[in-house]
Amino acid sequence: MAKLSGAQTGTPSRRQCLIVSASRLFAEHGYQGTTIRMIARECGITEAAIYKHFDGKDMLYEEVIHSKSRQHEIAAYLATRAELPDIEEVLFTVARHILATAREDPDLLRMLLYSSLEGFRGSTLLYREVRQPYIAYLREELRLRTASGELRPVNPFISSRCFVGMVMDCAINVELWNNLESTAYSAEAVIQNNVPVFARGLRVEPAPTTEN
Repeated sequence: MAKLSGAQTGTPSRRQCLIVSASRLFAEHGYQGTTIRMIARECGITEAAIYKHFDGKDMLYEEVIHSKSRQHEIAAYLATRAELPDIEEVLFTVARHILATAREDPDLLRMLLYSSLEGFRGSTLLYREVRQPYIAYLREELRLRTASGELRPVNPFISSRCFVGMVMDCAINVELWNNLESTAYSAEAVIQNNVPVFARGLRVEPAPTTEN
């Protein structure tokens, strides 16, 4: 149990303790299963003390999401990955960044899983801050590459959502797959298998050559 004694001791602020502890508890128990009492106990403070920093659990959950968004800066990273030479490289960029984020911050992926099951208004914020940047980046890449003739016409929004969903499912569930099927695939191995398949489905097939 983390007990705070103030910034002068070099320990995190009480507000930061609340954000970190709430993040861990939301990931372990979901939004519905986490209580203010649990968060207070984790930080070694009273429930009343929490309300000096946050109006309630909703506000604390939203601050957890904003904190993680600032930590990972997904949209800012993807903005540096424009104009890649090939759609396969675009797909690998998205997939590997999702996997890297999952390794660095497994709580975030578990919160995404819970949010899809619980379906409350915080889910919209989590989607916008974490999933939407990947979808928006990939959607624009598909739109531009379709217009240039590199890709066949597809619905860029549906295709982007399907790809991002596939990768996030892989990041969350690959160990479950291995346990059920007695396999030993890594998330990277799954991506290596699936990205070329997805890319081939998007590319315009070259016109067959004719011999005189």
